[in-house]
Amino acid sequence: MITCVKFKVDFMSELSGHKLFILDKVIEELEKVSEERGKDGISARIAMTLLEKNDVGVLEAGTETDVALLLYGRRGYAIATQDTKLKRKLRDRRVRLVYLKQKRYVKIEERYYD
Repeated sequence: MITCVKFKVDFMSELSGHKLFILDKVIEELEKVSEERGKDGISARIAMTLLEKNDVGVLEAGTETDVALLLYGRRGYAIATQDTKLKRKLRDRRVRLVYLKQKRYVKIEERYYD
């Protein structure tokens, strides 16, 4: 989310028509980063404002963030991430991915089951 804000990509409108969710642990991380000075702090504050203005649901992680994302992905949620290792794990499990491509496009990658 911070990456989209940094590169001024309007991911909320790109994903309009879809119900968006965020993990509670990701919100906690955004709150920590938002206290920092510099571009990351500013981007985190903007991201938090966007979350508040839009109807974004909050899901409980209950475990480590990456594990929670893998579990929600297997339940049918599309997972948005820029983390290369996590994207590889999600692809291996045929989870739908959403990520920023070339610093300006929101890419939705479908994984169809055989």
